[in-house]
Amino acid sequence: MASSPKGLRLLKTLEQIKNTPSFDATAVLKRVKLHSASDGVLKGSFIIEPSMCNVAHTLHGGHIASLIDVFSCYSQMSQPDGRLSWTTYMNIIFVESAKEGETVNVETKPVRSGNAAIVETCLYGCNGNLLAKGTANFVAGHKKYQQVFKDEFNFDVYDTN
Repeated sequence: MASSPKGLRLLKTLEQIKNTPSFDATAVLKRVKLHSASDGVLKGSFIIEPSMCNVAHTLHGGHIASLIDVFSCYSQMSQPDGRLSWTTYMNIIFVESAKEGETVNVETKPVRSGNAAIVETCLYGCNGNLLAKGTANFVAGHKKYQQVFKDEFNFDVYDTN
């Protein structure tokens, strides 16, 4: 899938965010390769590192939750009406485990867009098997927060091109 113009701008912005000391950057974005962003669909992949694992050397559920939260938030921003938003609810179904060193693919899908967006995020193992599926609900931040994002990263959520 090719990225939309807004999705391409978002991918460039996420590269900038990787250089910040934020949780999004240090826990998730620096550890994943982002492939595309378009109309609420964000795709990426990563190799499971030891620091992402539990004592059984499998991907930790807390890391999965962080991935779902961060991917969902930014993916909905690639939609024409997407905004910088905050998570209000998350539900995760853990299906299978994945071991250290394995590649995991992450893909989001919009369920609802706008000021009360809902995004579904799935993690797939190297064989295409579903590892986890999460649904996250968001509320869009006030205009002043949209402006902060524009000032800080030069990403205007209101620009649909």
